[in-house]
Amino acid sequence: MPSSFHSGDRIRVSTVDDDGIPIIRYGTVGAELPSDGPVVVLFDDLLGGDIVDQSEIVLVSLDSVELRLHGLDLLADVSMRSGLAAMWRAEADVAGLTVAALHAMGDEAAGIHNGDDWLLAEFNNFGDTWLVRATIPTDGTTTVVIRADRSNRWDGFIH
Repeated sequence: MPSSFHSGDRIRVSTVDDDGIPIIRYGTVGAELPSDGPVVVLFDDLLGGDIVDQSEIVLVSLDSVELRLHGLDLLADVSMRSGLAAMWRAEADVAGLTVAALHAMGDEAAGIHNGDDWLLAEFNNFGDTWLVRATIPTDGTTTVVIRADRSNRWDGFIH
């Protein structure tokens, strides 16, 4: 997390609602405040601004956009797994990022099993190759995390 945010920065806010359900909102920093204080955020889905604690904020980038979906069946079922990369791309669109073309990987566009995760799709961004991955966190939950990161030349070859 940066020590301070600047007016116009595109950000993601991770918090919980009044019922304790985790929510993600995207927005723009609306005003600069002291580096150790809260941040004024203009959310995409709300009118006006809101004051948010810096601990809940992350700058939006390709590697900070992630989906956390419940149900391990999302990876076990080929037809559901094949749609996860497109769902990640839709989340990137909501975050304000542009991903030109996703190239699905594996048979039936269902990804390649790579040890502890699935390589679902790849795309290029300013000359860098990125991979959309699905992983299961080690915390024992039934959550599947879908995110992108820069490609490693060994991705897909380690089993």
